[in-house]
Amino acid sequence: MPDFVIDYYDHVRDAEPAIAAWQSAFEGRFRIDERALRSLALTDGPYRPGEHFVARRADQVIGFAFTQLVQQPNAPLHACLCALGVARPFWRRGVGRALLNTACESLAQAGARQVRLGGHLPRFFPGVPRSLPAAADFFAVHGFLIDSAAPVCDLIQDLSAYRTPPDVAQHIQRCGADIRAATPADHADILAFHAREFPNWQPEYAHVLDIGDGDDILIARDRRDGSLIGSLILFTPRSQPMRGDVLWWAELGEPLGALSAVGVSAAARGRGIGVALVGRGTELLQARGVRIAHIGWTNIPEFYVKVGYHIWEFFEVGGRNLP
Repeated sequence: MPDFVIDYYDHVRDAEPAIAAWQSAFEGRFRIDERALRSLALTDGPYRPGEHFVARRADQVIGFAFTQLVQQPNAPLHACLCALGVARPFWRRGVGRALLNTACESLAQAGARQVRLGGHLPRFFPGVPRSLPAAADFFAVHGFLIDSAAPVCDLIQDLSAYRTPPDVAQHIQRCGADIRAATPADHADILAFHAREFPNWQPEYAHVLDIGDGDDILIARDRRDGSLIGSLILFTPRSQPMRGDVLWWAELGEPLGALSAVGVSAAARGRGIGVALVGRGTELLQARGVRIAHIGWTNIPEFYVKVGYHIWEFFEVGGRNLP
């Protein structure tokens, strides 16, 4: 008989011991704090939390599993295993397997038919950190298909002394688009643009608008006809913190900010508008008090390297069907 039980996570009761278990599980890497865990565990939107679980041995939390349910336009409900870990002294005792089985059963009961490793927003990991190879091995043993040949990555940049690279500044001036923060008059166009060009991102843009952070959306309008041809989302110290666009305050330092969901319409690509958006967005992050800027979940890091970002961590993506 196991000497532990699997229980539902309660944030008030379990946040502090779960953070201690997290630090042990990841051996001091990927540090988190209470507000980061609160964002992941409690934020409802743009995607809703699933059920979360802890493993207890007597009164000690020795493991955790956090899940998420994602409904995107014209797509079936799918699930995310946002984070799973076991405190180092309790490895190889069946704790991780029990947490994984309980989480997958819960997600299947909620109606999901697939689960992927890593989360959407709020998000810690977009996959399994490549620097933790034992984690990928664990999930592979338990039926997950891991795509080691096509990793994604997160990038960061210290903006303390940031200056827009000259070639990026030229893109901003010469791309043929006016780039600025959105106003209420732009909101309907933003939603229509994403419904047409990037439907998977529409819930994220709608959430930013719904909670009153509309000026965190940077848009590009064509100078010829005023049409909206690109956008991205900012996250800064003045944004609603529970949005959880980046949760690594404890690991990366403060003030922390992010850029995400960078998209240019198919008809306007090749004009440098994407680089111009990221360059202008980075300037705005700096102007709004961000020191460390984060970009998450991309498979084209070279695009952001042009603006001074560097790779922070690679992640291997994977998933499996649910019973």
